[in-house]
Amino acid sequence: MQNTPSRPALPALLFFGDASSKDKKFMVAGGFAINSRRVRELESHIASLREMGGIQSEFHWSAYRGGDRRAAYERLVDYAFDLVEAKQAALHVIVTKFEGYDHKAKEGENKDTSVNRMYFQLCLHRIARFYGKQTAIHIRLDVGNDADDVCGMRNEVCAKAYNHYKTRPNCIRTLETMNSKAAGVIQMADVIVGAIAAKQNNVQHTSPKGDLADHVLKRSGLDTWGQSTPMKARFLTVWHFEGRPPQPYPKRAKLD
Repeated sequence: MQNTPSRPALPALLFFGDASSKDKKFMVAGGFAINSRRVRELESHIASLREMGGIQSEFHWSAYRGGDRRAAYERLVDYAFDLVEAKQAALHVIVTKFEGYDHKAKEGENKDTSVNRMYFQLCLHRIARFYGKQTAIHIRLDVGNDADDVCGMRNEVCAKAYNHYKTRPNCIRTLETMNSKAAGVIQMADVIVGAIAAKQNNVQHTSPKGDLADHVLKRSGLDTWGQSTPMKARFLTVWHFEGRPPQPYPKRAKLD
């Protein structure tokens, strides 16, 4: 009896995400998709940036005050967009208007519920859609109530991705929260997403945060965060969610 040759294992892709500004006019969620074989390299480099900047805990948008740490934060931003430009990581962002939105349409719902819903859209229409045909996806979202619900809906995301986009069954293998202290890439997402949210909400900083937000926008190569990126975009996507998914894309992204 001949042994049936086993199928080669699918390449693994990880997405590290965070959300910002659920209490402001615009909420922003997003993060970085990375080939699994590069994660250790990225984590090591981000750790070295923290060490050079004398940062004992973690990079965090809300904790940024400039000063001696300015160079480290700017290097982190530069590193993020260097990865995107080299197609070694992809940055996917969803922006939605929370002002005027009924976050308590059902009993027990709140703004955290709404953020979970936006994560669901991001996981389905970006992460699963772009990568679910050729990779085994693992998603890690910064720990918090605004990510707990979606982490219990992995099966629903996978089923919709399979039906809508013809992905592989069970294309998202794991969907979990992760403490940002243990994930430098989540810290990188935190800083970038926080800066995007500040710009989108037109926050007028009297602190160095304003300069950092300007630096993030400049390094992105975009003119504004206020509109969705073109349909052909793959490695830097901004999606202004207005209640319905975008039209199909012509091709998929491949991360080096």
